[in-house]
Amino acid sequence: MFFYLLLALFLLIISCIIYLVFLVQYYHIFFKRQGIATLPLSSYLYGHFTILWNAERFSEQLCQWTKQYGSIYGLVAGTRPVYIVSDVSFLQEVFITQFSKFQGRHVPLLTHILGQDRLHVFASSGDQWRRHRRILVSAFSSVKLQKMSSKIDECVKTFVHLSNNGDINIFPRLKQFTLDVICRCAFDVETEVQGNSSNIWLQKVMEIFVRDFDRTPLAMLNRFMPGFGRFWAFLFHIFRTVGLITTPANLWIIENAKDLVNERLLQSRKQENDDNCKDVLQLLIKAAADPEKAQLSLKELLSHVFVIMVSGFDSPSTVLAYCLHTLANRIDLQEKLYKEILINSHSNENTVDDLSKHDLSKYIYLDAFINEVLRMNPTAVQFVNRQCTQDTEVQGYKIPKGSLVQTDVYTIHYDSTLWGPLPTDEFHLERHMTKRHPLALLAFGAGPRQCLGLRFAFVELKLFLIEMIHNFHIEPSEQNNQSMKKKEELTISPEQVWIKLSKRSN
Repeated sequence: MFFYLLLALFLLIISCIIYLVFLVQYYHIFFKRQGIATLPLSSYLYGHFTILWNAERFSEQLCQWTKQYGSIYGLVAGTRPVYIVSDVSFLQEVFITQFSKFQGRHVPLLTHILGQDRLHVFASSGDQWRRHRRILVSAFSSVKLQKMSSKIDECVKTFVHLSNNGDINIFPRLKQFTLDVICRCAFDVETEVQGNSSNIWLQKVMEIFVRDFDRTPLAMLNRFMPGFGRFWAFLFHIFRTVGLITTPANLWIIENAKDLVNERLLQSRKQENDDNCKDVLQLLIKAAADPEKAQLSLKELLSHVFVIMVSGFDSPSTVLAYCLHTLANRIDLQEKLYKEILINSHSNENTVDDLSKHDLSKYIYLDAFINEVLRMNPTAVQFVNRQCTQDTEVQGYKIPKGSLVQTDVYTIHYDSTLWGPLPTDEFHLERHMTKRHPLALLAFGAGPRQCLGLRFAFVELKLFLIEMIHNFHIEPSEQNNQSMKKKEELTISPEQVWIKLSKRSN
């Protein structure tokens, strides 16, 4: 009996290997028949999977291949065809024109672990995504942003108060600042995290970006064979139960958000007649409290606390780090922005102390400065993708259901045909004074699934930079050289950002 079980297991493994080899060969030939360039197979079993994920920098690897194979080429990542694209016309059709056929993103292992009933707006698709998006869009309306700006201003002033003259690696403090902002604005929680690097929530959120869960063995298997996602999630739960896998920070945040949500639920029950949603969490609780409309479940609410906290923490802190590094090395730009701040503060009949009352749309140079920083330093490039949900054609190329369209963001951001005539490897904020292709800048994605917190992020970035430039000369540090070393895990971020702060005598 035992012999037959071993034989059956052996035959099953052999069958799986044969099936995998067949799929790799099939999709490799599929690309060639369509006239789509593709790399030579690095493995008959893995396709191009190992060479892609063993690359030191995902984004740089795509750039190198794009130079060699063109603006549209194919990879076979295990059992799934992947289109690597830097043609903005092709992408416009995928992200906007045919959005109904490209509603999904790559489904990571964590999504399968959470299960369909615990997905958030970033991971969901179809009707579930539309329901989530409808709720969250109202959270970032112009009226809500105006109310949030006063809280952001308080966080900025705390940051300035804790800043002293001298050299500093500013990046760790920026992480504390952005976590403080998102917790106050989205959850109405004063964390006192600024100046407190031992805060447990700060540690857990940082852990997500230091220990990339998507590079663990089970998560890699999910990328290699996405069709078996539920099986890999099942194995994860078993391994976690027996102690072979520790709880990833992602799940820790979701599970520990219950206390925060329960406390606010009690408050909302005491204020049943209060329809004023003062923050994002209150809006989510209100949606979850109406079982008849079935807008949001409690499990979905907890997942949204996680995704709002994490996205509001990482991108703004990283972008601000790049901004301050640029300002330290471009004193001319800094003084130009300083003059714009003085002009606007006088025209608003408010001092810079009244930042929340400023008309931020008048800061033309600051807006262009931030956009140029985003162009030269995109952060979340791996997330700018779309999964095909039904067979279709784009510009004459067949895209089968389940395929992934991955954007080569760096190539697009440095494309001279999109961003010329000024050299694209040089910082020129003037290039943003000219109208560009709508998909030329992809720092926050594009189309209906573009980042919902985009406007909030720009308010946060502008308020911070206005206050810092007005209060400090930002100069190069003796411990810093002009070339900043970057690392790429879940996102692309600098390892350190050393600058020198000198108080202005305004």
